[in-house]
Amino acid sequence: MDNADLASTVEMEARERILAKHQAKTGVSSLYCRICEEPIAEERRKLVVTDLCLECASIEEKRNKR
Repeated sequence: MDNADLASTVEMEARERILAKHQAKTGVSSLYCRICEEPIAEERRKLVVTDLCLECASIEEKRNKR
């Protein structure tokens, strides 16, 4: 991974954190997952403010625990 790839990754992660904070403040869930772009189940959107489907949220949670 060169410096351009690293900078791109850092920028993307920062953008995702900012969007997540914004959504949490506004209380609006996305209709589609930001990772796989599949629809997020209506039940999930009603329960939590999210931009991830259940499958991608599970993967992200496991990744963040490392």
